[in-house]
Amino acid sequence: MKKILPFLFLALTVSSCSLDEKIESSSVKEKYYKTSAQCLTGLNGCYIPLRNIYGNISYFVVTECQADMIYYNGTDVMDAILEVSQSKPQFGTTMWTQGYIGVSRCNAMEAAIRKAPISDEEKAPLMAEMTILRAFYYYILTANFGDVPFYEEEVTDANNDAIATLPRYPAKKIREKMVDELREWILDKKALSFTRTYDNNSNPEHRMGAAVGLMLAGRMSLWDGYWNEAVEFFSKLEKIYGNLESYPVSDIKFRNKYTRESIFEVSYTVDDYKLQVYHSLSSRCLPRREQYASSNPDEELDIRSQDDEVDYYAGIGIPELGRYCTTRNPFRPTNKAYSLLPYSGNDKRTCSSRAGGDVEDGGGWMAWGWTGYTPEDDRSTDKPHWRFFSGVSQTSRPYLGDKFWCFGMHYTYDSNNIKVFRYGGAVLGLAEAWRELGDLDKSLSYLNKVRRRAGASEYTGSFTADRIRQLIMDEYGIELFGEYSRKHDLVRWDVWNDVVSENTNAGRLNQKRKPCHRYYPIPSEQITYSRGALDNKEYEEYGL
Repeated sequence: MKKILPFLFLALTVSSCSLDEKIESSSVKEKYYKTSAQCLTGLNGCYIPLRNIYGNISYFVVTECQADMIYYNGTDVMDAILEVSQSKPQFGTTMWTQGYIGVSRCNAMEAAIRKAPISDEEKAPLMAEMTILRAFYYYILTANFGDVPFYEEEVTDANNDAIATLPRYPAKKIREKMVDELREWILDKKALSFTRTYDNNSNPEHRMGAAVGLMLAGRMSLWDGYWNEAVEFFSKLEKIYGNLESYPVSDIKFRNKYTRESIFEVSYTVDDYKLQVYHSLSSRCLPRREQYASSNPDEELDIRSQDDEVDYYAGIGIPELGRYCTTRNPFRPTNKAYSLLPYSGNDKRTCSSRAGGDVEDGGGWMAWGWTGYTPEDDRSTDKPHWRFFSGVSQTSRPYLGDKFWCFGMHYTYDSNNIKVFRYGGAVLGLAEAWRELGDLDKSLSYLNKVRRRAGASEYTGSFTADRIRQLIMDEYGIELFGEYSRKHDLVRWDVWNDVVSENTNAGRLNQKRKPCHRYYPIPSEQITYSRGALDNKEYEEYGL
């Protein structure tokens, strides 16, 4: 950990409370944090590592392409084929470094808030927001590394060496500590209002509030089998968000920002003459943009207007995607994914557009085709019409759908928000927890809330507890498809290795996959910096 410590002494401030403002550093935080507004600017800096983690395409690979619903079989993304070891931790280095930068910034802000000459009433919401942010970073670290070093002290010259040489600490105890702190500030002290995160009337700056804390506490409780606690936290969210069916499936698309169902989104923007903050997920989710287009595969019909500017994607002209984006070899759904969401099904999540027309309230999880143009169409007179993408039929593998597409993208600049937590995930958490508590009827009722909202057939009749567990696990994969959680769910259910072996279509991943890959290794250089306090014993057993 010592390598990251120099970052920890920066007290980050900005010129206003907006989370999108430019970050500046201050070397005199003791003199700066005198008001609530100034403390808020310091908390802004605590959000930045989250963007650095989720905004990297590799985190989608870690959480989704190493699981059973989405895959990538190319050799240009090492994390996708689990070319991961202690000496080559790949994205593990970023997850570790940014995770602990986030923890340490939160620790520093806790000290600053406690010392600030403001009232306890002013301090309470600031402390609660800091607690949620710190819990978020420990959630990421434990989900991806298992047992990790734990500390809540501000880093100083006096404790620098001690923190740098901390050993692994049980992930379960870390999560228990985080849940206790979230309970203290959210439920006991009621430091934050119980409102939806993206209710602009009460939270115009989209800061983390009680809803994010409740979601984190519920998710952490699921990890460690605290079912009653999971029900408690998710039920509080149910009171805030209400009827799941009141939130359209179509709102879940990443380009629909700050929707009412969302509990937390990582925000991005690409605007002319404004701050440009973007990621590149869409470039890996679109069909390949073509350099030419023709209905005759033997004919290269040049339709370029200038510099290869073409809006044809796998044989379909799609004006809304534009002529300027750069696409890469795409991620694709596995056989399991599109067998659970078939082309001809009634589930609204399946697609947004198909041969019968646009799907009302369609979610666009997958795309077999699109409503667009052929090269022979006269766009001045012809209307767009639906067709399958080249090489795709209703019985073959689709592309990832427009849930992940960024319209009008230039190069790889995806300005969509990334959906991290949604109310639909909390409802599934209630289904899971009630099943584990033995109330199968209540478990099915929550599972059916998710399916009913999606227009899918509900489960009726009698089911065994084991069968309900499998249905819930599959529904997690469907409902939260591509939302940065699938591998974590498979790991916490202790089924990751077997499920991926049976269901991934990535042969290269299966060739490299070892049981130790359920978690990432601590980078070997961090073990060196810890003077041997840290280790990767599980990886060493497999010679990695």
